[in-house]
Amino acid sequence: MSFRPEWYQDRSSRPGGLWGMGDWSGFRVILTITGAFWAIEFLAGTLFGGSTPLASLMALRAWNITDANELSFNLLFPLQCFTYMLQHAPGLSHIGWNMFFLYLFGRELEAFMGKDAFLRLYVVGGFVGGLVQWAVAVVTHDPTPVVGASAAVYSVMVLYVLRWPRRTIFLLFPPIPLPAALLVGIKVLGDIGGAFAGATGTAHFAHLGGALMGLVWWKSGDFVGRFSMRRKRTKAEKQSQKHEPDRREMDRILAKIQAQGLGSLTSKERAYLDRRSRELREQQKR
Repeated sequence: MSFRPEWYQDRSSRPGGLWGMGDWSGFRVILTITGAFWAIEFLAGTLFGGSTPLASLMALRAWNITDANELSFNLLFPLQCFTYMLQHAPGLSHIGWNMFFLYLFGRELEAFMGKDAFLRLYVVGGFVGGLVQWAVAVVTHDPTPVVGASAAVYSVMVLYVLRWPRRTIFLLFPPIPLPAALLVGIKVLGDIGGAFAGATGTAHFAHLGGALMGLVWWKSGDFVGRFSMRRKRTKAEKQSQKHEPDRREMDRILAKIQAQGLGSLTSKERAYLDRRSRELREQQKR
């Protein structure tokens, strides 16, 4: 299989960041944030006998059920394609297995890709998986909410086995070596069967959407990171072009001072120098 050097162009970890998480691994960031949301829901269910209104807003759905028991289109779905992966079903099983598989496959992949690219893969995989599940729900008029990080985890698992097809992993049950490609292949085939058999209770299409993103990432590399870099480069070039006339004018005035002295400047040129001096001082204070 071919080698994709663009996967790990940026391995640097930035200090600070979100809540001081800049020096954390991507896996640790995901585990902490996802676990915090699960704990909030667990406490809400224990203390108040139900989930919080925030959980209902964060879950992904294509349709809402009105008081008249009719379906209304859910306009919050673009945001929910991101937030749904932070929510999980009650109990430890759903979040536990998702984070366990992320632990098995994600740590080595993050070490290879770098933290930033790994987080981009996770988020984009979850988003695309949610979008696929949402599209199916739109067509079938299914108002069932979807929660969980499974689609994001699938993108990580699929990219892992494409990069290292001969890797062996250890599951908890059974505690024996198992080819990673075999495990992921069984899970993907199971979702294909479940999706087209109309099985309920599991977001099979979300899983398949996440798996597809893992394949796309393998073929294309970190296209999200490249797009972001192009945007930053374009913005920097526009800023440079915007200030080019100022630089030329400043060079002209400085050359005039060097050749003829400060007294040779006109009132307009002196005003220009004063304005640029104030602007530079303000920039230094920021």
